[in-house]
Amino acid sequence: MNELLLNPLFQSAIAPFMVSLLLGLVLYRTVGFWAGISVMAGFYLAAWLVTDLRFFPLTSTRKILMLGLVALAVGMVFDLYRKAPRWLLLLFFAAGFSALVWVVWPVLMRKSDEWQTWLMVVAGGSYVGWLLTSFITLRDKSDRAMTGLLALAGGTGISALLGASALLGQLASAMAAAMAAYLLAGLFSSRLNAGALLVVPIALLSGLLGVAAQVYAKLPWYTLLILAVIPLVARVPLPEERPQWLKVVLLLFCLTPVAGGAIYVTWLESGDPLF
Repeated sequence: MNELLLNPLFQSAIAPFMVSLLLGLVLYRTVGFWAGISVMAGFYLAAWLVTDLRFFPLTSTRKILMLGLVALAVGMVFDLYRKAPRWLLLLFFAAGFSALVWVVWPVLMRKSDEWQTWLMVVAGGSYVGWLLTSFITLRDKSDRAMTGLLALAGGTGISALLGASALLGQLASAMAAAMAAYLLAGLFSSRLNAGALLVVPIALLSGLLGVAAQVYAKLPWYTLLILAVIPLVARVPLPEERPQWLKVVLLLFCLTPVAGGAIYVTWLESGDPLF
């Protein structure tokens, strides 16, 4: 049993997938719009298996996990007030930017006299802020939001693994597995529900894990540049009269090359065999 729990494939794929799928099937039929919490349950189960889910003493990874819980609460509140003013988008951008600064603060303090460090912070903070604001505008278009988040988490996870960050790669891959299961549960239930409850924490976590892999490991910066295109591709025009499952397939068909491109350029940079 211990060998199974310590298996990276079980930790970052099988466990979050099964938990998110089972919870998703149940919650879709009971609480409906709040069913997205099943993804976070699958992700934090994986985080517990990988890191023991301890928050202190604070490290960059533990900060990211803590911020994910804060983002979940923010998303729940945002869903309760759906007619929020548009200036809140700027607030989300600032929140994502600030979250990134907090995560990389130790690096910023050690190398505050280097202009490359400040460029990294500005670019990384803008990346996280962009993901938050772009995906929050898709919260009412569940098929686009969910497929986009799946591509983002999957591209981030595999790229981080290739970029020599096993921990960050496992966490992002677990999020992708949980997202895939939740999407599958929604298709089985004949309805998809995203909402800010799902969009805010997944977009934030994906952004922070990606930038952390670039700062603390060897993930190329241009990998994040490619991943930043995903929210735009998720808006590709589709015939609205098509069945939802077909729209999901078409969206994944459009998004997979983008995530695959990010993975490919990371692989080229790492020089390691892909299989």
